[in-house]
Amino acid sequence: MERNVVGNRFLLLCLGAALGLAALGRDSLSSAAGPAAADVAAEVPERARVAVSEIPLADGLDFPVGPPDAEGYYDAQPFGRNRHLGSDWNGLGGGDTDLGDPVFSVGDGLVTAASDVGGGWGGVVRVVHRLPDPGGGPEWLVESLYAHLEEVLVRRGDSVRRGERLGSMGNVGGLYAAHLHLEIRGWPGLPLGGGYGDPGASYMDPTELIQGHRPPRR
Repeated sequence: MERNVVGNRFLLLCLGAALGLAALGRDSLSSAAGPAAADVAAEVPERARVAVSEIPLADGLDFPVGPPDAEGYYDAQPFGRNRHLGSDWNGLGGGDTDLGDPVFSVGDGLVTAASDVGGGWGGVVRVVHRLPDPGGGPEWLVESLYAHLEEVLVRRGDSVRRGERLGSMGNVGGLYAAHLHLEIRGWPGLPLGGGYGDPGASYMDPTELIQGHRPPRR
C-alpha cells in the first residue's frame, strides 16, 4: 500500500464526528491525498488540527493483548479472512473467558477518538502513530483502532505509550463472544466503516505491521 508519509507541519484530523475523515492537504502530509483533499482541508476547523510534532515517534510495536507477544491469546479471524479488515483477538479459553481483559496500545501515539459509538462496535479507541521506516526512509503515519471495548480508559488528545492500557475487552452487551477487534489503517481519520470489505490501500494486516516493527529488547 502507499504509505502516508510525514511531510510538514500539520495532520488535519476531524477529531469530532463532523467530517469523519482525514483532510490531508499541501501543508500537512507529502503523500497524495486525493482530488478533494484541499476542499476538505478548508472545512476542517482550527481545533481539529493536530501538529505532527505532537504525535510521539514510536520506538516499535507490540501486540495489544498479552504484550509484548500476545501470550495467552490467538487471532480467531485474521486480516483478509472473510474480507475481514482487522484481527480478532480472543483468549485461549474461548467464549467470554477474556471478558474484561486489558487492551493495550500497540505503540506510542496520540489518541484521536475514545468513546462508546454503539451499534455493533461498542467502545472504540483510535490512536495515530508516527513510525520510523526500518529501511531509513521518511517517517510515516498509521492509525490503530481498538473496538468492542467494555471499558474505555483514555480520552481524545491523550498521548499514550506502547503497552499503556486503553481499556478492557468486551462483548458489546452479549452481541458477540468477548474479543478485541484491531485494525491498522494507513490513512488516519477514515470513517469508522463496518469491519469487513475491500482493504484497498487504506487497511493493513495488523500482525504483519507489528511483526515488522518490533522494538529492541533489552
